[in-house]
Amino acid sequence: MSKAKNTFFIGAFTAIALGSALMGTASAESGSGLTSAVGHSRQKADIAMLPDAAVKAEKLHRSANMSYKVAGKRYYPIRKVAEFSQTGKASWYGSQFHGRKTSSGERYDMNMMTAAHKTLPIPSYARVTNLSNGKSVVVRINDRGPFHSSRVLDVSKAAAQKLGFIRQGTANVRVEQIVPGAGGLAAAPKSGNNIYVNLQSFASEAEAKSYLARTSGHLKAAAGSQKVIMVKQNNQYVVRMGPFARQEHAENMKRQVQTAI
Repeated sequence: MSKAKNTFFIGAFTAIALGSALMGTASAESGSGLTSAVGHSRQKADIAMLPDAAVKAEKLHRSANMSYKVAGKRYYPIRKVAEFSQTGKASWYGSQFHGRKTSSGERYDMNMMTAAHKTLPIPSYARVTNLSNGKSVVVRINDRGPFHSSRVLDVSKAAAQKLGFIRQGTANVRVEQIVPGAGGLAAAPKSGNNIYVNLQSFASEAEAKSYLARTSGHLKAAAGSQKVIMVKQNNQYVVRMGPFARQEHAENMKRQVQTAI
């Protein structure tokens, strides 16, 4: 990306980060009367039927995965699609950026299942779960941002709609990298036929133990025969559940547990 383009995207994503809460409202379809209501309902139905991003192996973009500097801070993108799990706040960006170039060089389409992340490989895929309602989508990472200290991800308008936070503007989410051909989430490794799914990740062991203590009753009731354990993973402490025989069952149980707690 040229210096001019880099400057443009820094400014653009700073604006997103600072104003995404307002943008969530401002980007919503406007209008009044019966025609507007019908159109809005039809649009919501169309987005609800939009499929998740189709995971496939792709060659990583050379320049989009080089280190870069924004507002005095240098970022080092991950150059390999591998195990990754993160929790934090997500925002979304819509019509103001529709059609503009992303860090990958592709045009941003607010109606596609895409997202911007500061360090995940471009392009790559991730499952994003709204921790407040358990809704989950798979997005393709093709952009950089958001550069707001409290936010870890910017999703497209369509993804925000499916995740159920289009009106709120932001939501607490879990981001989990998907490895193409690995049978599911990179953060849900297999041991033979045993599949584990991550429920929550923490920066310290004390936070993970506190989470287990607070939610132990709910976890036991929701998890049933599955074990809930804590492991250290990539300098994080991860609470995970398993084992499961099938990935689909694992993901369904994960959503049930997250909704219950």
